Amino acid sequence: MPSTTTMKQSLATAVLAALPLATFAQGTTPPKVAAACNDVAIFMARGNDAPYHDGRTSPFIDATCGKFQAQGNSCDYMDIVFDATLGVEFCPTIQEGAVNGIRQITEYNAQCPDTLIVINGYSQGAMVSGALLSGGGEDACNVDSQTLGLDPTSQAGQAVKAALLWGDVKHTANQPYNVLDGADKQAWPRTGANLERLNRYSAVLRSYCAAGDPVCANGDVIAQHLNYFELYTEEASSWVVSKLTPLLVKASSSAVPSSSVAPAPSSTAIPEDSTTVVTSTETSTMEVPVTVTKGAVKPSTMISSYVPVTIPHKHYNATAPYNNFTMTVSSTVMTADKPYETTYLPVEESHAPATTKAPEYSAVAAACPPATIYETVTDIVTKYV
Repeated sequence: MPSTTTMKQSLATAVLAALPLATFAQGTTPPKVAAACNDVAIFMARGNDAPYHDGRTSPFIDATCGKFQAQGNSCDYMDIVFDATLGVEFCPTIQEGAVNGIRQITEYNAQCPDTLIVINGYSQGAMVSGALLSGGGEDACNVDSQTLGLDPTSQAGQAVKAALLWGDVKHTANQPYNVLDGADKQAWPRTGANLERLNRYSAVLRSYCAAGDPVCANGDVIAQHLNYFELYTEEASSWVVSKLTPLLVKASSSAVPSSSVAPAPSSTAIPEDSTTVVTSTETSTMEVPVTVTKGAVKPSTMISSYVPVTIPHKHYNATAPYNNFTMTVSSTVMTADKPYETTYLPVEESHAPATTKAPEYSAVAAACPPATIYETVTDIVTKYV
């Protein structure tokens, strides 16, 4: 008999597969994995079979960044890299996304330590986002039990100032960060140390779950899993802005006046493959431009202890740096090198039995009735047997 965990994994996969398909196949849009050192960076984890920057979740980016930009703060987003193709084995994609997400956030934070980070995950992506914060173990799908999640005391962990989970496969009832009428419901909850590690982020976390959502609340209203961003984007983006704005104001008030910034000498040639950043010291108010070669900055917290993700798939390229050469990678990442799936939904089972031939009728009846009567009887038998 299959284990309870295996049955729940299968149920989660079946429920996600039954949801309406995204407008475009997920493999057709490359992930966005690089951004400048803005005031705010949003890391996005999409839902099952959705393309990167899909139409369902992107309104959250637009609303949130729009509000920050209206304040004069810069904002951008990046995609957490994982395979969300319909039909791919579900649990390995969660480990893939969790490990990649930890690495992406850590490497970005090493280059942009002053940027405030927001994590936003929907459906399958919500489980990925939760896993990158909580790690593995205790009924946590196939996420390696040795992966402990992003350490909240690390430099990268401290940069995470808001995290939102929508229709989370692993939504757990009665947590202090739960919102909506599914707050006391669950389908496949986190347990033990896995839940404890997620709750380290309680102060910056929100988990949205509607009572009818079949994915997070074991409900039976599919629409409630699909309409989160239509209904709650305005409220959620305002919550994020309210969390981060005081921190941005504080950082701005402590910054050195712009008049003290020394421009780079015009005679200094900056290599094309370089980025100019401004640094300051405690002994001087003068800020000096420093040229840093891309990729030279390494994460302050090494993640070599994380077990490399291995998901067998003939179309994966284990050496491709996110399909994007704008950010140097320091460990293995696997992402599809081209679209290779044709997505489909299973045909709904008919409520009437399939047409069958009546059993045990010989090819030639011993006493054959008139043809018209025989055809009528055969028609009835064929339809209803």
